[in-house]
Amino acid sequence: MALRLKLKQFNKPHQSASSTSSQTTLALDIPEILMTIALFLNHHSLTNCARVCKDWKAVFQSQLYRVILAADFYRPGFARSFQNNISVVTSIEWIQESPTRLPVASKKSVWHPFHRKKASKPLASISHESFEQLQQSLSAGPTPSLKSLSVRVQNQHPNCILSLAAATAISLQISTTGRCPLSSSPRLYMGDILQSYPSLVHLTLKGVFTLSSRPLGEQAVPTPGPTAFLATAAATTAIGLSIPSPFSSSSVGPHTSSSSSTAHNAVVGVRSRVADHSSSIESLSLYQTDISQDELLELRVFLPELKSLLIEELPAHNEMIRTYYWTWSPTFIRSLRTAFPHMQSLRLGFMFEIIEENTIVEILQSFPLLTTVGFRNAKFGQRAMEALQQHCKLVVCLDISFAYGDDQFKAALNAELLHFLRTSTHLRELVAEGVIFHLEEPTGTGVIRTSWACTKLEKLVCGFQGTESTIFQHLSQFPMLSHLMIVHPSLIISSIDTTFALMEQSNKIEYLWFKQQRGQLLKKEMIEWLLKHLPKLKKLHVAGGAIEQKKAAKKWRREAQRLGVVVEIDSC
Repeated sequence: MALRLKLKQFNKPHQSASSTSSQTTLALDIPEILMTIALFLNHHSLTNCARVCKDWKAVFQSQLYRVILAADFYRPGFARSFQNNISVVTSIEWIQESPTRLPVASKKSVWHPFHRKKASKPLASISHESFEQLQQSLSAGPTPSLKSLSVRVQNQHPNCILSLAAATAISLQISTTGRCPLSSSPRLYMGDILQSYPSLVHLTLKGVFTLSSRPLGEQAVPTPGPTAFLATAAATTAIGLSIPSPFSSSSVGPHTSSSSSTAHNAVVGVRSRVADHSSSIESLSLYQTDISQDELLELRVFLPELKSLLIEELPAHNEMIRTYYWTWSPTFIRSLRTAFPHMQSLRLGFMFEIIEENTIVEILQSFPLLTTVGFRNAKFGQRAMEALQQHCKLVVCLDISFAYGDDQFKAALNAELLHFLRTSTHLRELVAEGVIFHLEEPTGTGVIRTSWACTKLEKLVCGFQGTESTIFQHLSQFPMLSHLMIVHPSLIISSIDTTFALMEQSNKIEYLWFKQQRGQLLKKEMIEWLLKHLPKLKKLHVAGGAIEQKKAAKKWRREAQRLGVVVEIDSC
């Protein structure tokens, strides 16, 4: 309401900037609150807010181009406006997604909406031209404020992203979808990434391509065709790094020959250049991106300050691809510990390769400084839990979703987890999808239960076996809980006198996810109660409900005057 009032005051022709500023509420003068508001506004609203006053301009102008679609550069004036504001933009996310065909706007014609049938161009041409527009806009002038860059391309080589002029970026995310026309698994080199983005602290790679180490100063992999790929592969082999090629090695020619002394000198030169570069990357996240064990160890010369490593083998778009073929030997684990001695966060999740419990125990014993531990789809059992408590006593976040094993294995894990929750005083987050805690039957609301020692738990994702009242009696023992996902069982929250009374103690809940009976209609009283008694709630997600109630849920949200709460309903 205050935001609407201020915009209305701005539209008055004789309203002075000083009087407008004096009538601004205290809350709307706080940059953090304005930044939160900006996350919910589209480009047009951000533009209007940036014109209100100087204080608002400093906040909203930096968020004008937080998300850019490939089609945006075909809107009149967008490219020019983007170049004019690029010096103050702090975050950019470029997404190569658009309708299958876009209209071509000539100089004599006005812009036509996508749904009208006009002259059109192929999507591939549109996306390529749009990426060139982004490239030219970033190269047009300095970008001193740009700290976060995320680029998602489709059917292109990931190396094209390295041509963007954003040397000040601290956080970089490279995402690819589809297949690169050059090869089935294009290769990206860490040395090239660091050369293009020397200020990186956080690096995230998503897509079906290969990550390798590469000397700084070498030319990036060209993308025109097989000939360029072979030349680059041969040059890399010459300095002692082997690249598997989909083409015949006989066609490479004389470039593949090199003496061992030359290779050794090249590697020594590489290490000296890397030392001079002093990479500051602290976190590396790989989703579906292939990397061998040897290449991971080789990255130590590029990432001397690495503290966080995430490797997840997620299913690719419309296809299932096995990416990793690792042998978890004690020698490799010790080498990993030597390569990255500062490791504080280690999260692994391989869909087609189960990590054995002996391997998990070896890893936990080798990294005592871990504060974040994640083993998804692994044999994380009782012995692994004991090793965690004995060797990694600083763990704050634990992810053991879909722990693999038989019923006896899972029963022992559940008992050990409950003991860990009762004894740990450091744990803040527990993500355990697929894990079901078997709770005792309720003994009455007047019975005082023994509180768990882990009262600082803020995030919990798990399932329960027990009645609804029992579940919330246990949850009431976590007063700091702000993120809650009950993945089992399907709940019908209806007991206002018991269940809601217990939930009311969790007044810090910001995110609530639970599963409803399939096709079960949500009750208006339940939504109203949640919106009323959970004052900090930001997102409510109900899975398995009735899709047709989406509009009704939004109406209930408006009636409760909680427009800032996102209510989601799906049939999963």
